[in-house]
Amino acid sequence: MSDSNRISDLSKTNQRTVRRLWKQKPVSIDKITGLFYTIQNNFYAENPDFEPSGWSKPTTEVNYAPVPGPMKTYADPSELFHYIDPNGSLEISVEKGNRVYPSRTGIHVHESAGVTFVMRGKSGITDFVEGRKNSYNPKGDYYYMPANTPMAAANYSGANSILMDLFITPPGTPTLTVIEPGYPGYVPG
Repeated sequence: MSDSNRISDLSKTNQRTVRRLWKQKPVSIDKITGLFYTIQNNFYAENPDFEPSGWSKPTTEVNYAPVPGPMKTYADPSELFHYIDPNGSLEISVEKGNRVYPSRTGIHVHESAGVTFVMRGKSGITDFVEGRKNSYNPKGDYYYMPANTPMAAANYSGANSILMDLFITPPGTPTLTVIEPGYPGYVPG
């Protein structure tokens, strides 16, 4: 059973935006931001008491437990869409990656939040988020990644999963900050 949301439950406009991003077809900035902020607003409407837990380095646990499995970065990562607003107010990044079985990300934070769509594969992703119960997200699901909250994503389900990540950040801000030693990109401090 999935604890996440189905892409098919989004409005037709937002479903079309997901498909167009995935296929690298033209899509307006307003459609992308509309998709992102709809998902963000729904998350906080469904979780009105959720507060970012804060974070520090180094971190080796989410919800007082280590995240099991071998740490590996995405296989075959690629950028599907990238935009920097000429006024300098926002940067949009859409990335595709293969979360191979078995593997997991290192514990990290998204300082400006994000959304992951599970697009392909006969498996799914288990999302670990500080302050929330773990959720399993099969193909066709998406999940919101709240800002400044330690998290990790793992594939334990027997086959690879192809994911699409959407981030809206201030220009020049990294989409993620690794806080678990031993994962690529970790910088002590």
